Amino acid sequence: MVDTTNFQDSATKIEERLQKRDNIREELLKLSRIIIKFSGQSIESYHRGKLLQAKEKLNEAEKELTKINEILKENFQAYSVGIIGVAMQEYAEARLLYDIIENNVLTPIKDLEVTDAAYLLGIADLIGELRRYILEKLVEGDIDTAKNFYNIMKELYGTYLQIEFGKNLIPDLRRKKDTARVLVERTLSDLFVAQQSKNLEKRLEKENRD
Repeated sequence: MVDTTNFQDSATKIEERLQKRDNIREELLKLSRIIIKFSGQSIESYHRGKLLQAKEKLNEAEKELTKINEILKENFQAYSVGIIGVAMQEYAEARLLYDIIENNVLTPIKDLEVTDAAYLLGIADLIGELRRYILEKLVEGDIDTAKNFYNIMKELYGTYLQIEFGKNLIPDLRRKKDTARVLVERTLSDLFVAQQSKNLEKRLEKENRD
């Protein structure tokens, strides 16, 4: 009769290892969801003009991201948990938006502790948030600021366009490029209409004075 004792011992050890991996996975899922939530809240707070709240939410997201990176240092295989990439991307987008407007700087990847893919996809999403900010400035009548951020938006897109990798390395890259192109084109059109409207308003004011 075959002795299965060795398998029983192996099965016990395998179960322990898998349970540990599952516990790590659950923790990463929880932390990732928190990061996504705080990052989204930071962006929304910023657009509502609540800068302090936006920064606080960003800091909370950063704390959870630090926890994730500590886990990943000891458990590299945990990168396979897909939502981690989404969380890093959302955090990158929120941090990039805050820093580029409030601090006039495009935060480099080394300061964000996110993956290369998350940073690139975060930049793509930043283009969309910059369009939103530009439209807000146009509503306020601040065309000069809108133009300034359109130029930033256009430069980001120009650099982004040069990046070409397969979807296995950077999922959604091509779709993000296509979306960014449409956003840049629409924003230019919006700026043109706003400028024409302002020029017409100035002419009418001049005629009324004359």
